[in-house]
Amino acid sequence: MRGAKITVPNNRRFALVTRSGSYAIIWQAIPAANRNPRQGWHPINATSNTIGSPLAADEPADGLCCLVRDPVERFRSACARQQKTVQEGLDSMESDVHFWPLDSMGLLEEGVTHFRFPAQIDACAEWLGLGTPVPQLNDESEAGKPTLTAAQVAAIRAAYAADVALWESLNQ
Repeated sequence: MRGAKITVPNNRRFALVTRSGSYAIIWQAIPAANRNPRQGWHPINATSNTIGSPLAADEPADGLCCLVRDPVERFRSACARQQKTVQEGLDSMESDVHFWPLDSMGLLEEGVTHFRFPAQIDACAEWLGLGTPVPQLNDESEAGKPTLTAAQVAAIRAAYAADVALWESLNQ
């Protein structure tokens, strides 16, 4: 299992899931006076965070949350961000955090609180004790995302089967 990057705003743990609104949540967690929008700067650089399993033996899943995005849309956004083709994205699932499935980060464990992105981003911020509304930041333009064939959608859904099952359960 890969470790998820965790931040701890207000004594609640938040696991970063790339291309799923994490940037905006981290931005909200940084005191306004410390936000620095200069070129190349990223909110994650201003947070105290740990890298490792979010579910180490001494860290139960309770008190940990993450945002969950439609896996196909997350994948399309990751391809645009990383400037990869669909096949390159599928081939990067082991090596590039932008393509890591949630289960490989330990984020499908019982007790983790999941919020749907984008519909529940403000609810996630409130759960973390952060201000709302959360601004829309760091998104990819639709024009930069790959247009998928039915076969590519099926391949992505198969590769992210556990993420798809969680996403669908959150939308019921």
